[in-house]
Amino acid sequence: MTEIEDDVREILRRKADEVPLHGQVPSALVGRARRRIALNSVGVGLAIIAVAGGAFASVRAIQQQHPKPGTFATNPPTVTTSACTAGQLRAVGSMDGAAGSREGAVRLTNYSSKTCTLRGTPAITLYANGRAITSGVRFSASPPAWKANGLSQPAGWPVVTLAPFKSASFRLRWGNWCPQGRAAPLWYIHIGSGTVAGNGLEAVSPPPCNGPGLPSTIEVGPFEPSK
Repeated sequence: MTEIEDDVREILRRKADEVPLHGQVPSALVGRARRRIALNSVGVGLAIIAVAGGAFASVRAIQQQHPKPGTFATNPPTVTTSACTAGQLRAVGSMDGAAGSREGAVRLTNYSSKTCTLRGTPAITLYANGRAITSGVRFSASPPAWKANGLSQPAGWPVVTLAPFKSASFRLRWGNWCPQGRAAPLWYIHIGSGTVAGNGLEAVSPPPCNGPGLPSTIEVGPFEPSK
């Protein structure tokens, strides 16, 4: 059995020696290798471009958030001014007689250290004997004083910006206060964020009673810059 195995090994060795050696790689194999190398190169190139693009975007984002001294970010933060609160304001009003009615204005001054804004038309409640007057008074809209007097529209209107100790005002026209000799009411101004007492208006001489049984009329204008 051992001699047979040795004979087989010898025959196989001789056959292996008869196979010619190839000094070159077959052309089909070379083509496949070149295509594989090209594809790998393209993949590596795309990966490098993606990494470089991501790095560039990150640098731009950092530069926008932290600009160099003397430069500005592409989108600087927007600064907004808050609406005035009742606690920031003090209201003082006055009215004069005019053809059976009373005309004047209420001035609201910003006594805080922060700038704020007013916009729109305030609501008003009249008080007498500690109670709100809920009937017998009719409110209506009045044009702003600048329009009634034929003046130019103020810059920024209808928004009125109040720096500390600056004032806004709104126009008033009051008529028909009955019965004749009725005491003047207390005036309270509602600005949305709260209520401000209208100082001085309680001392105004009320308009005459021109229509017994008819409601008292109060015209209220929008906020505008004070003169």
